[in-house]
Amino acid sequence: MKVVNFLRFKRTALSVSFACAVLLSLSACQTTSGGSSSSSGQNMTSAHKTLLSAGREAENEHKYDMAANAYGRLYEKRPSDVAVLAAFIRTMRYAGQAREIVAYIEANTLHLLKNASVKFEYGKALIAAGQKNKALSVLQEVSTEIGDNWGVFSAMGIAYDALGDFSKAVQMYTQALRLSPGNVVVLNNMAMSQAMSGQLAAAISTLEKAANIDRNNTHVRQNLALLYAVRGDVNKAKALASMDLSTGDLETNLTFYQRFGGMGR
Repeated sequence: MKVVNFLRFKRTALSVSFACAVLLSLSACQTTSGGSSSSSGQNMTSAHKTLLSAGREAENEHKYDMAANAYGRLYEKRPSDVAVLAAFIRTMRYAGQAREIVAYIEANTLHLLKNASVKFEYGKALIAAGQKNKALSVLQEVSTEIGDNWGVFSAMGIAYDALGDFSKAVQMYTQALRLSPGNVVVLNNMAMSQAMSGQLAAAISTLEKAANIDRNNTHVRQNLALLYAVRGDVNKAKALASMDLSTGDLETNLTFYQRFGGMGR
């Protein structure tokens, strides 16, 4: 993970990099809901099952363009299969084609948004497509249908972060943590939200908790290294970053840390 385009620490907005870090929880790196399609394969022809298997395999291998292609072809053959549609939306978003899939849904499949899982994936795609207010409205509707799903509240938190309403975002992450205590994805998002609102000490504390829960999570570690650098602990940031980065990347980040270290004081 390289850290780039970091802006000066402010109470209103920490940086573009932190905004991206928050949204990573909607990406392939840290998804807020399940991975592969939940379609059971019932009533499928052998050709359909082959496409489903191809989509699942590609998604598991993080080959999201291939996965989206397989799910999309399968959905054309099974236009009422909401599980396949949800998988198609998800992998299109992972593949960086959120705007395209949002346009497709709105032109072709609005009638299937009655299904909560499809609507949830649509809401996350809207965030990734930059339609923040619309995404929040959709996700609020989803929360009334599947209010026991921590991922819905985490996604709402990301939408509020994108709108700059960090206090509301933290409320959503807190609700997500009530449903899924110690969830590292949610803790990471909450920490980034706290950082963007200028609460650096709280952000570091939250992210340290996440790092202690999952000591193998490189994304959390690198975000924590970034926060240490903002606080001015450049040596601590370097030591943490060195656990995951190559020598070249570490030197790139170290230059960044030395330039911006201490701006959060």
